[in-house]
Amino acid sequence: MKEILLVDDSRTVLIYMSSVLKKRGYHVHTALSGQEALVTLEANDSIQFVLSDWMMPKMSGIELCAQLKSQDYNRYIFFVLLSSKNDQQSIVEGIDAGADDFVDKKTSVDELDARIRAGFRTLALQNDLIDKNEQLDSAYKTIRRDLESAGEFIQHILPKKRSFSSVELSYISIPSAQVGGDMLGYMQLDSKHVAFYLFDVAGHGVSSALMSFSVQTTLSVMNSSSSIVVKNGPAGREICTPQEVVSKLNELYMSGDNNVLYFTMIYAVLNVETGMMSYCCAGHPPLVWYHGQQRNAELIGHDNFVVGVFEGVDYQTSTIQLEPEDKVWFYSDGITEAENGADQFTENGLRKAIEQLYVYPTQRQTELLVEKVRTWQRSESFEDDVSVLVAEWKGPVKGETECNMKLVNKATAQFYK
Repeated sequence: MKEILLVDDSRTVLIYMSSVLKKRGYHVHTALSGQEALVTLEANDSIQFVLSDWMMPKMSGIELCAQLKSQDYNRYIFFVLLSSKNDQQSIVEGIDAGADDFVDKKTSVDELDARIRAGFRTLALQNDLIDKNEQLDSAYKTIRRDLESAGEFIQHILPKKRSFSSVELSYISIPSAQVGGDMLGYMQLDSKHVAFYLFDVAGHGVSSALMSFSVQTTLSVMNSSSSIVVKNGPAGREICTPQEVVSKLNELYMSGDNNVLYFTMIYAVLNVETGMMSYCCAGHPPLVWYHGQQRNAELIGHDNFVVGVFEGVDYQTSTIQLEPEDKVWFYSDGITEAENGADQFTENGLRKAIEQLYVYPTQRQTELLVEKVRTWQRSESFEDDVSVLVAEWKGPVKGETECNMKLVNKATAQFYK
């Protein structure tokens, strides 16, 4: 049965209207004042419909309405004002106080009943909306917990080892949301070679994170015929060139009609004995090559296409000869596109910042770089995922002959954006 709280300081009115409304099938509660109405509502949380007189001592109907319609009240109330005032100003004042309807006391019983029925229909819609919002809130909390768990999982699969023979590493990964599309890593391919990679899947959120995880998983497979980073050749186990790896990823992750995701990446292979490093930039910002002896840095990269958009792309590989104490920086555009007003940090800004970090240990430099960008942009948070990886070649292992090869096929073309 539909419940109504009838509020009026006249017992006669309460008795009469209660009788009328009960005959129409309503369950009626009564209160002689605004204060008593509040007590009744507190004791009966099933009441959501209030029919109140306007003029009452101590607390008027307007004041009662304003209190029940405030954000602090614990539930939605449909409020109807009853008054002998039928002028436009009174109606405006009642509606401004939050009243849902305004009824003249001289209104016929049939019309009053029709207005009450309309009020209950509105109330049912409001309650349905509240229920759906609560369901959405619950679902959102579940999704948020799942995303936080996924974000923690992604952090767990980031590499733990920070050094290899002749190589010291440092990295930092900061998703802009709970999960992001950036991923970085490195792995020992054999006793002489270490591979490094950093890629950035377009967009944010779950779909980008899932693709990022899939690409990372594909790259990490080495002891299988399905590996794309090593292969069986005529002489046995061979290291795949960076362009072979990127080409295979392009083939595997080609966008379809229902999939518009793609990614940019850098994949590099370093010979830890000689310091020779081959790399392929696919639509990614250029590498920063820091020369340890000269204490300066330069940008190197390619104008290769992104991965997963065009079939049959001929990706380019270049090779550089590192000297002892040289560092190679991989990064995502979340750091170079950080904004301060209309200005961006830029690749050149990154290059200059890296040149200033030479006095610090390698394993501290990525953190200091991110702190520098945060200070520059005057914000702790980033609009995009931020990933930075630096690898320092220490020189040949003891007993090896130091290699002194020059830069091979050095590319400084602008990268594809």
